[in-house]
Amino acid sequence: MKFDLLTILIAYLIVDVVFAIAFAVTARRHPNLGGPSWWLAACIVIFTGFLGLCLRGVIPDIVSIVIANSLVIAGGICIWVGIRSFFGLRWHWSLFALFILPAAALLSVFMIVWPSVSARQLSMSVLVIPIGVFIIRDILRQRSLALFMETNLLIGFIGAEALIHFIRIITIIITPTSTGSYILSTDQPDRVFLMLLFITSTARLLILITLVNARLQDELNQLATQDPLTQLPNRRLLLERLKHSIDVERRSGKQLALLMLDLDRFKSVNDSLGHGAGDELLQQVAGRIQNRLRDIDMVARLGGDEFIVLLEDIAHPEDAARVAEQIVTDLSRPFQLLRSNEVDHELGREVQIGASIGISLYPQHGNHPELLMEQADTAMYEAKQAGRGCFAYFSEEFTIAVRQRIDLEGRLRRAIEQQEFCVFYQPQIDIASGLIVGAEALVRWQSPSEGLIAPIKFISIAEETGLIIAIGEWVLRETCRQGQRWLAAGFLPITLAVNVSPQQFKRCDINALVAEVLAETGFPAGYLELEMTESGLMDNQDKAVEVFNNLRGQGIRLAIDDFGTGYSSLAYLKRFPVDVLKIDKSFIDDIPHLQDDMEITATIIAMGHTLGFKVLAEGVETQEQLSFLQQKGCDAYQGYLTSKPVSAEDFAGLLRAQQLK
Repeated sequence: MKFDLLTILIAYLIVDVVFAIAFAVTARRHPNLGGPSWWLAACIVIFTGFLGLCLRGVIPDIVSIVIANSLVIAGGICIWVGIRSFFGLRWHWSLFALFILPAAALLSVFMIVWPSVSARQLSMSVLVIPIGVFIIRDILRQRSLALFMETNLLIGFIGAEALIHFIRIITIIITPTSTGSYILSTDQPDRVFLMLLFITSTARLLILITLVNARLQDELNQLATQDPLTQLPNRRLLLERLKHSIDVERRSGKQLALLMLDLDRFKSVNDSLGHGAGDELLQQVAGRIQNRLRDIDMVARLGGDEFIVLLEDIAHPEDAARVAEQIVTDLSRPFQLLRSNEVDHELGREVQIGASIGISLYPQHGNHPELLMEQADTAMYEAKQAGRGCFAYFSEEFTIAVRQRIDLEGRLRRAIEQQEFCVFYQPQIDIASGLIVGAEALVRWQSPSEGLIAPIKFISIAEETGLIIAIGEWVLRETCRQGQRWLAAGFLPITLAVNVSPQQFKRCDINALVAEVLAETGFPAGYLELEMTESGLMDNQDKAVEVFNNLRGQGIRLAIDDFGTGYSSLAYLKRFPVDVLKIDKSFIDDIPHLQDDMEITATIIAMGHTLGFKVLAEGVETQEQLSFLQQKGCDAYQGYLTSKPVSAEDFAGLLRAQQLK
């Protein structure tokens, strides 16, 4: 069967009609979906243009050449506009003028000045190629992973059309077609190009249909797992994610938290300002909650004014309470609603609401999604009964403990700002001479409301929150300042030991800090001793070796605190330039009643001396313990046998009494 140009154009018309019907149905069923209505317009316009080309010789040339070809160009513009609309890009009517007017002008000139088939073919291809290039550019700018395959195919076929037109231009330049009736002539060198263009354009229309179907399927999937108002995950997606998270946390031995959130006073806003204002408020609430969470966390809307937050991989139960407090604080700030009042058409209002949050924990409060959600819901109602605008755990004991802990954290922050800390000093005694040769600096919190607070009540919180860095810096500076005062007062020099937190190793330049403090206070580096626990050293071995070497270079003495409770490895001891091993109090407590502790203590003393370290025993409280240490050759001790930690003034009294002997 011979396919001449007229046959190909008629095939074009039939294909256009089929796809026009498909786009018409899609546009009617989904009027908000950008694209199909423009592609319907493209099919109609291109159909009209091809029909005019088919009627060449029956209708005037001005219609069959100028208007018909201009309509084909207009159809290409409609496809481009439809693509931009489909992907959410703006467009303007000037897009049509940029191509249709030059097309009409060129074709008119060709009819009068250069009435050649080649000239008309050349002008059409020159105008079609930029349209294809612009379409590809817009697809690349806005395509999504969900439509990745479809958009790649569309780019491929539109690129193929542009390439065919480019080859057509080269061919026309080399072998121009004679003047005359082209459609009806027996010499049709352009037939191959039009056949290829028919195939690519048909494939392009098929892909556009596929693209629409893929977008609609994607929207259906989103509706199944996403809240349409806030674009947050819905209950179904939350349960899937929660189930997966529980499986992950079960394998890793970690914990997660579920925060059930209900808005306070939302109903009054919805009733007084209308549902439009209520919807806007919910969208703003969703935004504020999302801004407060980490990337690994998730917030979902359950319906109405209820939200739920999933916090994965939390280190401590109170981490959930901190997030809950932050969300409560964020949602208690005023909201600016921009939508007009549906009743009296006010232009926006400022409204204030609150939130009550219930918290359940995995694995403490349940081990499957439904149970955890029930527990969080129960806790949320407990929070509402407690006065709203607060949080509550499913367990009352958890709620009380965490609220106390968070309150303590807040007061600790204020204590740092208001400098409510002081340093106590516990004497370190040389066992051979019985003289005070040093002191360990121990921080105390002098609370205006509770009096003196021991470190055991706040150091762990300071470590977890990073406040220990500010506290540790203050203790170091105050200790060196006090040591310099004692030297200026004429007391014999002694070693002052300051504890260094693992957090200080990880998060600040301890070398620079020590150098700065010594320069500022004038305290001699040789009388400053820094203590680090075994576990802290092992957590940061490489950095600890580097830091210890730098500190040793400044002349600082170095000690391993609580020795025997951690790794106690000779291999790691040899790596660190240490001066002193401090035997942990737990080994001293049961001397002379527990043989194992006596043997361990004796071994540590012998090992320390073999490696060239001084050995100091902590927590010595009885004469029997001191006698044992003396017998085993321990160098020094500290403990209640001689003195508990005392203030700087009382410690100066001890030094004064020693010098008077």
